[in-house]
Amino acid sequence: MHATHTSSAAIRPVQAFSTAHVPPEQRLPAWEEHNADALIALRCRTRRDDEFRAREDNLQVGRVHLARVRSTAHSVERSPDLIGQQPTGAVALFVSLRGEALFQQAGRRQVLRPGDLLVCDADGHFVRGFGDGLDELALRVDRRVLPEEIRSPAPGEPLVIRKGEANPYGRAIARLVGRAIDSQVPTPPDEQTIVDLLSALVSDGAVRPHVLHRALACAYVEDRLRDPRLSATEVAQAVGISVRQLTRVFAGMGKTFPRHVLGRRLDLAHTLLTGPDAPTLSTAAVAAMCGFRSTAHFSQTFQERFGIAAGELRRATAKHH
Repeated sequence: MHATHTSSAAIRPVQAFSTAHVPPEQRLPAWEEHNADALIALRCRTRRDDEFRAREDNLQVGRVHLARVRSTAHSVERSPDLIGQQPTGAVALFVSLRGEALFQQAGRRQVLRPGDLLVCDADGHFVRGFGDGLDELALRVDRRVLPEEIRSPAPGEPLVIRKGEANPYGRAIARLVGRAIDSQVPTPPDEQTIVDLLSALVSDGAVRPHVLHRALACAYVEDRLRDPRLSATEVAQAVGISVRQLTRVFAGMGKTFPRHVLGRRLDLAHTLLTGPDAPTLSTAAVAAMCGFRSTAHFSQTFQERFGIAAGELRRATAKHH
């Protein structure tokens, strides 16, 4: 599978949906309609429709969809009729942030607590219950971007990773989704890194070693993107491979390690310069926040990448805020 990378220029800003201004009797139908369009079609139930409140922040990155979902107590079902009418062809991942959540699929019942991570077939019949309310990160990934060896729906039970379990792939996904959706300065995610991490997570050893190495290397880069001292040696040591192996990993993506890091830093800079705080940021400040040692180098590479000077983009953003 060829690596696919999505620049921040192609990523739409986070889209928020809330039932706050929807008449009480229409909130549940509005929530169902929104989820069918934005994430996964579900049947929702609650004891009293007029007490239901919910908010969802969505971000689409290629064939990867990320969301932060919050609501009052309710239950949902991904029923066979909905699956037939509105299939997703996707894998779903949920990271619980607050309260206990019930999940039932393939004859197995799970209770998820804060910090737990769940991966399941989005087109498998499941029921979820949120008696304490819902607060979670969600991820939907089109199966067609996964490696061929794991593209078919996995039979059997969903995958649950408990908070205390040492799983580098699951934890890295949770950090990426959280930074993209739920942070003071949203960091645009790299589509291929999320796909690689999910592939490693669900593959049970089926994907090739270079995918595992690429997943961990790119995830480490995301964690240290703002550090100007980030080096290939540091990343290779973190992944447990040699610098030569790391070079081959990035060559397989059609780039070098420095070019990958530069591209991700420029993506972050573009997000900062088009965000609500852009008018208060100088070009030098943005360069420093994105791990650049030189403001001049940042300015030059930013204009080459996006066809507009960083300061010009900041001023254009300020006019719209």
